[in-house]
Amino acid sequence: MNKKLIALAIASAVSMPVLADTSNVTIYGTLDVGVDDASNVTAAGGTNNVGRFADYGSFLGLKGSENVGNGVSAIWQIEQGLSLSGGNNASYNLNGHTGFAQNPYNNQRNSFVGLSSTTAGTILGGIHDTPYKMATASMDPFADTLGDYNGIVGAAGSYGMSASNYFDLRPTNTLAYVSPNLNGLTLAGAYVFGDATNTNPAGLVNNMNGTAAANSTGDAYSIAAMYNLGPAYLTAAYEKHNFGAGGNGSLGYTPLAGLSNDAWKLGASYSVMDLTLSLMYEDSNDNFGPGGGNLVGHHTWYGSAKYKMGAYDVALAYANAGSGAQSNTGADQYTIGGDYNFSKNTQAFLLYTRIANDSNAYYNFADTTAPVAGGGYYDPNTGVFSGVAGATISAVSLGIKHSF
Repeated sequence: MNKKLIALAIASAVSMPVLADTSNVTIYGTLDVGVDDASNVTAAGGTNNVGRFADYGSFLGLKGSENVGNGVSAIWQIEQGLSLSGGNNASYNLNGHTGFAQNPYNNQRNSFVGLSSTTAGTILGGIHDTPYKMATASMDPFADTLGDYNGIVGAAGSYGMSASNYFDLRPTNTLAYVSPNLNGLTLAGAYVFGDATNTNPAGLVNNMNGTAAANSTGDAYSIAAMYNLGPAYLTAAYEKHNFGAGGNGSLGYTPLAGLSNDAWKLGASYSVMDLTLSLMYEDSNDNFGPGGGNLVGHHTWYGSAKYKMGAYDVALAYANAGSGAQSNTGADQYTIGGDYNFSKNTQAFLLYTRIANDSNAYYNFADTTAPVAGGGYYDPNTGVFSGVAGATISAVSLGIKHSF
């Protein structure tokens, strides 16, 4: 036993300096849990009320860098989602495998390797938020809660589409570039490889609108411009998805093979003393409909306000989705809440959120593990759709969040 302990001590003494010399490693993460009381009222008058203990997106990360000379650093990051609730992990469904171009690998979050230069910018490859998603993320004071703006923003609410499978994605197979800060202006672009292993199968026809699947490999690209000047922030972003055959790469989905959707958005924020106001407009379009026409594409408005009062933060947000090709497929989401900051790293929060669907709409909370399913949810990997059109869903959440 003594010999084994001595051997272990020697191995540890040898390996630890090697790790320290390789790069500067930072361990970080967030633990974020709470209690939800959620309810829904369907258009037919049905009701449901459920409580749960929930995880809102806890994660653990490692990151580091190494100076490789000439002002260039090698950078890397590994970020893994956690679930302190034992299964109901909001992060998994907000950014997980259930949507187009999403990450199917064990709830792995932004994880990449790349090179960074203060003069030339940063290039990286791996799993990463698209520039389209990055552009307006700071405008949502209720991110990673049931009030997350992706219940409406970046979502679609008719014909089986739902919050986590339209836009605002974290895809795999991503090659991204972010420019240096150019007097407040930052430019970003990303290309998502379809990761296809074969070309178009003979005679493949998608079953969404019956057209030939001309592009069965699938890919996507995303660009954004972000201008930060003191109290003002302005942004514009665009993204397009080209879908391939089901089982053929990360952008493969047979019902949409050969089809595409795209979206653009504009956003602005302004801070006056302790008050921050944000406004965003989004417009999406697709060729999923008969004859290649738009099916679920629509416009979305979003606004939020956040006010700091000492240790307290008070916020409210409103989002409105218009109808797509089918009438009465819009929705509204209202959220109000506040935080109490015990310290820089620890806060308690309380919020109320409500989504009111039009009679033919299926919008749901961005966290699809929420205890009520009054809105719609579609998993393209299994082909299973669940939901009730025209439902009004609401929830109260009380929780605590610690970052380290």
